[in-house]
Amino acid sequence: MQSMSTGKEELKRSTKRTELLEKAKNLATTSGIYLMRASASSSQGKHQILYVGKAKNLRARVTSYFQPITHEHPRTELMLQNVEDFEVIHTETENEALVLECTFIKRHKPKFNVMLKDDKHYPYLMISTKDEFPRIEWTRKIVNKQSRYFGPFPSGFAARTVMKLLTETLRLRDCSDNTFSHRSRACILYQMDLCSAPCVGKISKEDYHGLIDEAIAVLQGKSNKIVKQLKLDMKLAAEEERFEDAARIRDEIQSVEIVSQTQSVFDPDKRADIDVFAFEKNEAIAHGVVLQVRGGRLIVVKHYALHNFDSTLEDEAIAYDLLTQHVLLMEEKSEVAHAKDVLLKTLPLDHELLESALKIKIKTPKSDLQKQLVNVAHTNAKFALEGAKKEHTGHGVTALEEVQTKLGLDKLPRRIECYDISNFQGDESVASRVVFIDGAPDKNLYRKYKIKTVIGPNDFASMREIFDRRFSKMDMETGNEKPDLVVVDGGKGQLSQAKAIFDELGIQGVDLVGLAKARTEQNFQAPEVESSQERIFIPNRVNPIPLYPNSRAYKLLTHIRDEAHRFAITFHRARRDKKSMKSKLD
Repeated sequence: MQSMSTGKEELKRSTKRTELLEKAKNLATTSGIYLMRASASSSQGKHQILYVGKAKNLRARVTSYFQPITHEHPRTELMLQNVEDFEVIHTETENEALVLECTFIKRHKPKFNVMLKDDKHYPYLMISTKDEFPRIEWTRKIVNKQSRYFGPFPSGFAARTVMKLLTETLRLRDCSDNTFSHRSRACILYQMDLCSAPCVGKISKEDYHGLIDEAIAVLQGKSNKIVKQLKLDMKLAAEEERFEDAARIRDEIQSVEIVSQTQSVFDPDKRADIDVFAFEKNEAIAHGVVLQVRGGRLIVVKHYALHNFDSTLEDEAIAYDLLTQHVLLMEEKSEVAHAKDVLLKTLPLDHELLESALKIKIKTPKSDLQKQLVNVAHTNAKFALEGAKKEHTGHGVTALEEVQTKLGLDKLPRRIECYDISNFQGDESVASRVVFIDGAPDKNLYRKYKIKTVIGPNDFASMREIFDRRFSKMDMETGNEKPDLVVVDGGKGQLSQAKAIFDELGIQGVDLVGLAKARTEQNFQAPEVESSQERIFIPNRVNPIPLYPNSRAYKLLTHIRDEAHRFAITFHRARRDKKSMKSKLD
């Protein structure tokens, strides 16, 4: 039955592809942009834009998509499976097409376009110049003009490592201003030779500021002395087989070197006025960096997460997306004006067009200074990618394909949502929604719900309220796109309730499944304990589908379910504690 359904779906896609090819053959050969659209959403009544591209020759470019061949990039094939129609917008020049392409990408955020997410919250280290005995502090905001800031660092880990290293090595204070002002005797850090105890006069103001000057020198890039000592410590730890200590010191050296390289970039003649682009990638994520050098000195390090990244994309294509979107974003937001000279390790696609449209000059490194700048940019991108990789828990497209096959879904579940209700004897009922995009959690889309219309422990009524709020017209019109798959925590009963709510609310085009936990059969007469696997229940099927622990589908779906439960429990406890505290105060 499933193979017959799959065959019909393939035939439908092939027919649609042929129809779109014939339509594309009638396009003009002028320049412009093309919009690939999915089928119309029942809630929004319009076709969602999947991809925006530009073309010098619209007919040639668009017909290339619908030829009866398998495309080189799997992502292109995946997109074409969802394309229902396309439209084009003609422009007089290719330059206009380039600008219009970026405008549409920023406005519609298509699923299959690589997009930059500007991360303004990379960490800095701060030293307050107004304090009599300053300390090194960690911050993500530059707010105090009376302080000196160093960074940004490529990760919070790198910033904290350097802060801890300098504080302990140079014996600087790390206590708060309040603790410092109320000290009457030296703390244990002084006894451990990790602090010079300025709080009780163990060091003069002049000598302490000498230590601060050493810290500033390191943060400005003069780190040879401290790095040399760290390397000796690492070598000694390795020789004594203290491998964990050696690894920790290695990380400390890397953190010091990244800030050293970044802060020491300058042109002695103060002539360099250039933007330096770099990116690093792995099979799952990519990160871009832009160094903005003005008057020979590095003034800004911009970090970008590359969303909707496709690991099969060529470096030239990624460089194109990074460069075009950065320049147009900078102009739009009226930040530091972009430089006329642009430096990259690899020339982007259509670099001559970019030079003409964006009024810039694109170069690859030739001089020693240019090579240094590119190396620093790539080092920042590499460290940021490593930090992101530690936080990234994506399961990849392979897991999504396994879920699609296992559950017999018509489309790849790129957006999966899971809901969980939490209460204690009906008190302070709340719910959570977690969202996974392309197999990875997107915490910006997580939501907490207070149950407003239900009194007492009624999970069915609570679930109905949440789905009603989630799929309301207002919620959908605020850019909260419809999920491909909704997972509910529970077996056949919970799934039946959710299905009834979907039918009552008229929710269509969303697959629905229930995920039941593994259970143990209690039979004391049997020689062995019998237990079941995690089970998936789907509508209109009596028997559940087992999930095996080593499968990618198991790891993805149980991760989503457990994340929803964790998120709901955390919110419920916070509400309950707040209520308890209020009652005590009353």
